[in-house]
Amino acid sequence: MTLQEHKTILAFLEHVAGSAQEPLDVEADAIIRAYFKRNPDAAYRMTKFAMALAMPVQAGKADEQEPKRRRWLPVLRPREA
Repeated sequence: MTLQEHKTILAFLEHVAGSAQEPLDVEADAIIRAYFKRNPDAAYRMTKFAMALAMPVQAGKADEQEPKRRRWLPVLRPREA
């Protein structure tokens, strides 16, 4: 794992855990914790799955913030008469 991957995972977890959300459902939390306790690999797999689902959303936001680039290919092609 690279340092950047390490930072990406921590940033994702911090974003999800640190954002203001609805109150915790104690019963659902108990079910999830029990499941992760029985299946320790599930936390890893769920995190990677959630990150993959969030990626297109984050990529779309980055595209909106990035200035539009001019496409040079049409300029380089000769015009037909």
